[in-house]
Amino acid sequence: MLSNWDEYPKNHDELDFELLGNRRGHGWRVQTNMYGNGSTARGREERYHLPVEPTVAGVHRYAIAWTPNNIVFYLDGVPIREVVRVPSMGGDFPSKPMSVYATIWDGSAWATDGGKYKVDYAYAPFAAEFSDLVLSGCDASSVADPEGCQVDLLTHDVAVMAPSKRAAMRGFREQYLTYTACRDRVRYKTTVFPECDDLANGDSSFHLWGESKKKRRRSSSPLQYSSSMQ
Repeated sequence: MLSNWDEYPKNHDELDFELLGNRRGHGWRVQTNMYGNGSTARGREERYHLPVEPTVAGVHRYAIAWTPNNIVFYLDGVPIREVVRVPSMGGDFPSKPMSVYATIWDGSAWATDGGKYKVDYAYAPFAAEFSDLVLSGCDASSVADPEGCQVDLLTHDVAVMAPSKRAAMRGFREQYLTYTACRDRVRYKTTVFPECDDLANGDSSFHLWGESKKKRRRSSSPLQYSSSMQ
């Protein structure tokens, strides 16, 4: 998670992955969030079936590229979501310095079937392990050449979406996307998200509450895109 909630509790920015557990026999899901300037009432959440098993042996890589122009979320080197900044987003695009956090928290009030299934604390304590953290970017407290640093960010491989990356992202989203705020007409009756233009099938492929109508199957195949991140 990237956040500045501790510095700006009323108008914080946030970018994160949330791994969502599920009922026994049902696969894990992962949610991506983007909030800017306290815009949690206009949450831009998306959820996907997780094509990897996070609780068994093996290492999986989660990455976020955040530049002044776009934000790209990666899973094992595959771009799974891009948010392109447009002027009409205003302060909803994260712009203030953020720090890195990792937490375990109880989201069962909403995360599993709308809160129907709660965390079973008989299985506590719960633990997560992280390794090989890599940070690359502009240090807000000591950047001697901020414009040069931003150019480096904008031209870095993880921020540049080449055609092969866009094709890989479309393939992932077509196979695994289960919910998007872009198509949620129940929660966001009058809200327009100006960056929501990458869903080629339009509203007909989604329920009014933003859930995909497609039947999703878990895949045991590894993700197929390779980049210089790997």
